[in-house]
Amino acid sequence: MFILRLREYLKFLKSLMKTNARLMWGMWKLTKLPQPAITIFGGARVLLESKWGQDAKKLANILAREGFSIVTGGGPGIMEAANMGAFQFVSENYKECKLNRKSRCYPKFVSAGIGLIKLNKERANPYVQENIVMEHFFARKWLLVRYSVGFVIFPGGYGTMDELSEILTLVQCNRMTKVPIVLMDRDYWSPLSVWSTTRALEHGLINAEDTKLVRLTDSVEEAANIIITACKKQDSSLLQDEINDKQ
Repeated sequence: MFILRLREYLKFLKSLMKTNARLMWGMWKLTKLPQPAITIFGGARVLLESKWGQDAKKLANILAREGFSIVTGGGPGIMEAANMGAFQFVSENYKECKLNRKSRCYPKFVSAGIGLIKLNKERANPYVQENIVMEHFFARKWLLVRYSVGFVIFPGGYGTMDELSEILTLVQCNRMTKVPIVLMDRDYWSPLSVWSTTRALEHGLINAEDTKLVRLTDSVEEAANIIITACKKQDSSLLQDEINDKQ
């Protein structure tokens, strides 16, 4: 019995060390991206030419121009659209540098994808600049959340709901500082908003503050403004904390 337990334990320890090593490698690669970073979630089955796909591309492009790095799951659909928007900014910036004949012109790194091994044969999209692959869902989600200061969630399925729930739980339980969480497409997400106020809140399963953790919008410009404004407030708060500490 003891030998069987020891064998099982050593098997688990080997897996844990492998997972930790991959996590450390993934985090090291993520630090290549300049801060602040925003993670964009959404369905892998969304078509690039759809409204959701085009909105994700436009939003990522706007945020990249404002100095944000873009992090996605690295796959197709919304993820590919967001990486494409960021990559478009990089390409234009690189061409402008060449036209101005600057001595050193390097493509900026503003976009990363964090994929998963053997996820329904999901491919890494061609617009990912820094491709990071994890073996387990929990490790992938940890990296998608750990390095970002804000989140935009486009329509998606179970995977997207899982990622949204993870973020909301972390903020609710004070495991993460309050960050901007934007849900794109009011019509798609309104049933979730109704459930939170007329079911969960009504039965005392969440409090009134929890219903204010997310912002719903149909506008790409409004989503970008929410993210930019919130991050400016965070910077001001951190600066004030530093001043208070010195005093």
